Amino acid sequence: MLALLISQPLAASANDLRITPYLGYRVGGEFKDFTTGTRLKLDEGDSYGLIVGWGEEDIYEVLYSQQPSKLNASGPVSSGSLFDVNVTNIMFHSKNVLDRESGGFVSGMVGITHFDPDFGGLSTDTRFALGAGGGFDYPINNRLSLRLEGRAIATFMDSNSGIFCSSSSGCAIYTNSSVLWQFEAVTGFTFKF
Repeated sequence: MLALLISQPLAASANDLRITPYLGYRVGGEFKDFTTGTRLKLDEGDSYGLIVGWGEEDIYEVLYSQQPSKLNASGPVSSGSLFDVNVTNIMFHSKNVLDRESGGFVSGMVGITHFDPDFGGLSTDTRFALGAGGGFDYPINNRLSLRLEGRAIATFMDSNSGIFCSSSSGCAIYTNSSVLWQFEAVTGFTFKF
């Protein structure tokens, strides 16, 4: 579906292609296991990604973001680090430029969050996500700009359902949280072609 969304506009505006590799820092990502009352939280930490954009006025973008993290528990049954989890976001991003001179913009995002636990055969989990952000894509010259951005991503969880499941031992977590919030600050250079 994403390929269909981007194929026509991208082909029509190949001269307006923008590529932004970036580094960031992500916080947030807390939910609760309703069977044990344990609070679970993804470690805050570094993130990295790539944004591919096109369009002359309001810019369309595809965002790929990766955060290597750990899932930590704090509660009556268990506490401490449980296992590593890679959090990946793939989002369709619409960027509305507010000021051409400073590169100020706001944006909205729709896509998925993919959780990949690194522990004993637990399954991956992919959920629907929405996001919003804003920042500056400050022009250095005609082909290069400095991008500074903050964004919030809401990943929608199924209330009272299991995640990180295994066919042999059931699910590692039964969550009653409906939304997993994460916040990210990023910086990178945008290359224009």
